[in-house]
Amino acid sequence: MMEKYKFFDLPEFSTVKDILENERKNYVITLFGLCKILYAGRASSIATYSSRLITFKPDGSVLVHSNKKLKPVNWQPSSSEVKVELGDELKIYVERKRPKEVLEILMPIVYYLSLSKVDEGEFHLFGSESEMVEEVVKNPELISRDFIPLEREYQTPFGKIDLLGVTSTGYLVLEFKRAQAGLEAVSQLKRYVDYLSWKGEKVRGGIVAPSISKSALKLLKKYELEYFQLSPRLLSTIRLK
Repeated sequence: MMEKYKFFDLPEFSTVKDILENERKNYVITLFGLCKILYAGRASSIATYSSRLITFKPDGSVLVHSNKKLKPVNWQPSSSEVKVELGDELKIYVERKRPKEVLEILMPIVYYLSLSKVDEGEFHLFGSESEMVEEVVKNPELISRDFIPLEREYQTPFGKIDLLGVTSTGYLVLEFKRAQAGLEAVSQLKRYVDYLSWKGEKVRGGIVAPSISKSALKLLKKYELEYFQLSPRLLSTIRLK
């Protein structure tokens, strides 16, 4: 049975080389040490010697992190090839073929090396726009008592309407946003409503989102459209007039 993790304190360069060459497909490998990073590809860069955290993932991706910000200082995508050379410094080459990019990592010392058997597991995204639409289809009273959903992703020349339904006053076009709705969402909704109105239908339109910007709400009222507040988490709605 494969071990879940391994740890090497101040590993020899030969140990690091052996592990990167033979275990990279099986483990997430992390190196912490003093390093200099040279990059050549679409541009070029140099990161001078500093203590950094370097992560090698089984899919071939490599990330170099400093002590600030979310994004890595340098990185190479999945399917990158890794080569290691021994010398006074440990030299690690990470190459991407298309487009050709090379990351050269020079390490005079490796403070520690760890191997972790990380499982992918399942990932479920909650609070997506699709989930919001699904919840309204199942519980149309979230919009109004007389709302009847008719069709999801109704095709128009201007794109797909998230949800088309009908109420006692006519059709209701709903545009969903999982985050704050802005001017673009209102403009898109207006195009949908104008298109169906042009066909001779009685049409209302509404934005469904957890919040809406002041400028978007002002434009919404100008177009005589509506806003339905729906939280992706709570899935509760408050209609603002």
